[in-house]
Amino acid sequence: MDPRRWSPKAGWQLLLAAEGLLLIALGLLGLANAGWHASGDVPVLLVFQLNTAHSLLLLSFGAVAVLAAPWRRCAVLCATVQTVGGVLLFVYGTAESTLDKGRTPLLLGPAENFLHAGLAVLGFVILCGLESMPRPTHRRRMVPRH
Repeated sequence: MDPRRWSPKAGWQLLLAAEGLLLIALGLLGLANAGWHASGDVPVLLVFQLNTAHSLLLLSFGAVAVLAAPWRRCAVLCATVQTVGGVLLFVYGTAESTLDKGRTPLLLGPAENFLHAGLAVLGFVILCGLESMPRPTHRRRMVPRH
């Protein structure tokens, strides 16, 4: 791995990677406690009710965040998707809370809705931090060196 990718200015990328690792851990805990049942929602960490579908969603996005963190453009894209996806899941979860609990696959409760709202805000903060960093400027040569 190129050590120049992880400069002191890459703190936002490290934050994205740390968040991805936490999401991977939460997804794995959700899978372990749900016992791989398709519809069982089991308490995880005394707060979250994670079923298998929601655990897989957290696990996959955490893996994407960890893989995207070393590259600035990928980190920007990942933070953008996290912001938009967090808002959409928050809206979906709050709308789902008015329906019958057995009608939707994610079975989101209030704790999960706050998790998605927090992830959306964190994604927006990371996105703003990444976009405020100065971009490296290199002189481009019209004629390559021989």
